[in-house]
Amino acid sequence: MRMLLSVCLFIIIGGVLAGCDSSGSGGGFIPTGDIIAVAQRGGQNQTIKVGGTAGSVPPGSTVTVTNLDTQQVETTTGLQDGSFDPEFTGSTNDIFNVQVNNNGNLVQDENIGVTLLRNAVMRDLAKLGRVPANIIIRDGLAYVLNGFSNNIQIFDLNINPPQQIDTIVLPMGSNPIAMDFLDNTTAYVANNSAQSIAVVDIVTGECDTLIVGEDDVDETTPCEEVIELPGSPFEEPAGVLVANGKVYVSNNNLNEFFSPNGNGFITVINPLTNQIIDTIDASGANTTSMLEMDGSIFALNNGNVLFDLETFLFTCDDEFPPSVDEIDPQIDTVIDNINIGFSEQNPLVCLPNNLTATEDGFAYTGLGLVGALLKVDLLAGEVVNGPDNPIIITDLSGLNNTADIAIKGNLLFTSLFNSDQIAVLDTDTDQVNPFPYITPFPAGIRGDDPNAVIFDGVQSLAVRQGEDFTGADIFFITGLSEQLGSVDSTLETQ
Repeated sequence: MRMLLSVCLFIIIGGVLAGCDSSGSGGGFIPTGDIIAVAQRGGQNQTIKVGGTAGSVPPGSTVTVTNLDTQQVETTTGLQDGSFDPEFTGSTNDIFNVQVNNNGNLVQDENIGVTLLRNAVMRDLAKLGRVPANIIIRDGLAYVLNGFSNNIQIFDLNINPPQQIDTIVLPMGSNPIAMDFLDNTTAYVANNSAQSIAVVDIVTGECDTLIVGEDDVDETTPCEEVIELPGSPFEEPAGVLVANGKVYVSNNNLNEFFSPNGNGFITVINPLTNQIIDTIDASGANTTSMLEMDGSIFALNNGNVLFDLETFLFTCDDEFPPSVDEIDPQIDTVIDNINIGFSEQNPLVCLPNNLTATEDGFAYTGLGLVGALLKVDLLAGEVVNGPDNPIIITDLSGLNNTADIAIKGNLLFTSLFNSDQIAVLDTDTDQVNPFPYITPFPAGIRGDDPNAVIFDGVQSLAVRQGEDFTGADIFFITGLSEQLGSVDSTLETQ
């Protein structure tokens, strides 16, 4: 569903498949610490914040920042958490002096140059297949699912730039959209258009088995084995989750016009036999993203949107409200439902598209029509930020798509498809653009030029977890220009 919506938006807006790479200059040197000067891109008359992250200065200390090129001085006080961030307008070639006085003693005195968010982004690292739909990172490898190319590219992230080391070929017409790993050799792939599940060997790069309903058998090459199941057990499979020794496959269950054909459902597969052992009826329509938390499985029912071919306007479909189902994997039954619903005051806040959670059970999801996020407390079964009070990333009146979300520590990264950006959220406070991420990362054409007619379509993204590597920790794909890119969220300060 995520890929289909992206293609739909692309056609409506009239974009052109394109990519670009432009970087601005920054002066001085890059600091190695918690106090930095940061701007979005290089040039004159740029907004520059000179500040420190939590713990960088003593709370209550006096911080004096001087632009050594213009002699502009800003004085502030260290906040309770030890942070500060005065703002300047100047050239990104300027040098700033930071002095910290605590109880009359000078405890810090340093000169720093400007770090550019734009320089933390690398674009066009590799050419992807047609209409890439998803990227997953595991053990230093990135797996890119290409919908129209019907394959999975595998990139080694330990090589700079990442190098493609293998391609898993799937049957024609598969349209792979989601993937999860059973173990170190086997993964399950949801083929959204072919109504099938592919069992692939991630070591040999082969498709071992194709699981498909007998009513939907079409192309099966190059999969070595085909398991035909009675009827049509899959209806636009959209998500895969390996949990409790089983494989859960969410199904959009759409009609030929990509609208809900009733509620979605989840097919449960025994990985020992690759036979279906249960089917779970969802309580809402267009079931997609799933995650496991605190012994339960949570499945997102996206709902639906309507599009008027005469006015070219989207509206939320109130017949199919979005919600989250809680499933007990011991009995494979929906035991609770978190209703997300709609908002009269925010009529485009609908079609949530990817459920991602913090370790303490707060799940965030992007939206298909506007640049905002919703937040749900999974463990309490409550909506924290719903359609009435979403977490706003961009203007709610403009068409955008927070297409994907990835979380690393207390930082949430979300891709903005239509504006070619990657925005950052502090999940401890839900603050958008927390210092030093004072603006979203410009990750495509419109990130550099918001008025550009063409754009890259920054889509799915994934986090490289851990600290035992150098270089970028965020990797993203563009749905329109079909490129692999990366972001070093450390800004080279570590």
